[in-house]
Amino acid sequence: MEEYAREPCPWRIVDDCGGAFTMGVIGGGVFQAIKGFRNAPVGIRHRMRGSVNAVRIRAPQIGGGPLAMVGSAMMGGILLALIEGVGILLTRYTAQQFRNAPPFLEDPSQLPPKEGTPAPGYPSYQQYH
Repeated sequence: MEEYAREPCPWRIVDDCGGAFTMGVIGGGVFQAIKGFRNAPVGIRHRMRGSVNAVRIRAPQIGGGPLAMVGSAMMGGILLALIEGVGILLTRYTAQQFRNAPPFLEDPSQLPPKEGTPAPGYPSYQQYH
């Protein structure tokens, strides 16, 4: 039901692009910061400076080149397709798991007798009416 509560298509695209940009900025910044921290000389001061320098130096190369943007967009699209595909498969699997079971066929010998026919093993009492 939440799909119907979302905004119309143009605003949804802008909203999704903003979310993707934010995730890219945060994820890329954290990745480059960790890389710079690990490659810096020993000492917390040098490592922090190396972390900041790695983010500052690599940011224009990663986010500014058209080739890098296309590559990142392709990888993001592939990852999103995989995530959505797994979600669809899980939904189908769980839907089959909770499907209503077919009704059991009743044993005809256990059914009550029809109107006008005697029960098995009893004589017909219709002759006395």
